[in-house]
Amino acid sequence: MAEESSKIKFGILGCAEIARKVSRAIKLSPNSQLYAVASRTVEKAKNFALTNGFPSDAKIYGSYEELLDDPDVDAVYVPLPASLHLKWAVKVAEKKKHLLLEKPVALNVKEFDVIVKACEDNGVQFMDGTMWMHNPRNLKMREFLDDSENFGELRSEVLGTADKSLDESSFS
Repeated sequence: MAEESSKIKFGILGCAEIARKVSRAIKLSPNSQLYAVASRTVEKAKNFALTNGFPSDAKIYGSYEELLDDPDVDAVYVPLPASLHLKWAVKVAEKKKHLLLEKPVALNVKEFDVIVKACEDNGVQFMDGTMWMHNPRNLKMREFLDDSENFGELRSEVLGTADKSLDESSFS
């Protein structure tokens, strides 16, 4: 296990349901530490930390800005609604903190490009919350789809979205 001083200190912006799962993963990681959580109220952040196994000395903040101003936070997980990702992802990068952004990372490609540029300009790592692509069952699914004896001939793959507000202009 990594020494406390060498662990990545994670802060979490917001108390979304998905943040419960990710905070558990951070806690289980040998090189990471649940260091801080912020919400729009101190009470909500305190309750989130208490119910999700944060260490007793975790920092609790009543605003996102307070967490970003903490010089000891190394990386920030942002599980906020996608409509807030651009604003907060750029702020995280500008504070020189590494960014773990929940999916979808942006509302369109233009927003994504701004987030990536902010991370590049500030020398911080950008990570997204996509985990399904790393799941071992995907290799099995690919093997099944590639086996014409079992599946037949795959002629096309279709990418879809449940967000009806997106149109082709969102991708240019």
